[in-house]
Amino acid sequence: SSGINAEWPLRPGKGASQHSVSHEATFEQICEYAKQQLEIIHKWASDMASFKSLSCNDQKALLTSSAPEILVFSICCFSVQNKCGPDNLLLDKALVISRTSRQFEAAIRNIVSFIIDTIVDPLKEIKTDRYELSRLRRIILFNPTAKATHQMLSDSPEVKTLRKTEHVLLQKYTDSIPGRLGELMLLLPPLTIAGNLFVEHLHLEKLVGDTFDNLVAAELLLAMGNG
Repeated sequence: SSGINAEWPLRPGKGASQHSVSHEATFEQICEYAKQQLEIIHKWASDMASFKSLSCNDQKALLTSSAPEILVFSICCFSVQNKCGPDNLLLDKALVISRTSRQFEAAIRNIVSFIIDTIVDPLKEIKTDRYELSRLRRIILFNPTAKATHQMLSDSPEVKTLRKTEHVLLQKYTDSIPGRLGELMLLLPPLTIAGNLFVEHLHLEKLVGDTFDNLVAAELLLAMGNG
């Protein structure tokens, strides 16, 4: 359904209380977190009839292409929702990546800083609701220029139509507040940059590709078994 209930799962954090002491995430913990989030992204997309109507190759291309942005977006939304400190990104209730940490190289600290300044802080100011966030995620997912192993999508016009539908729904929803749509759409360019940098510098490209390959293959096997 494309309605308001097609939401992103809320993450309470693995049993952590609101008063838990935050620990800085290790590289291994970030990789484990990313894998869990990729599985959530796959399930979220697979629950959409419009997404499932596309070919398997196009589904995989859209997931692989949009995952870096949606992954970073998820971290940003969770950080805002849980009132994370000004120098941190929150992965879990007790797990942070800090822009002041000496644990990671300067390039990664700079990426964290870029994410906080260009996405987290504007999200706090704009005060987005869950419906707006849901529509933005779908706009990111339905990217008609996504490529499957360097080949164009087989049904790019359909993906373009799906993205346009999401734009229209978001426009209608924000119509009563002048400039609201523009504020929301301005979040997307820095998200593209941040997603690509985050995945590249933490060497998550293979994890993204392998995870979706395995999930889509498992889905195909299940469908064949039920056929």
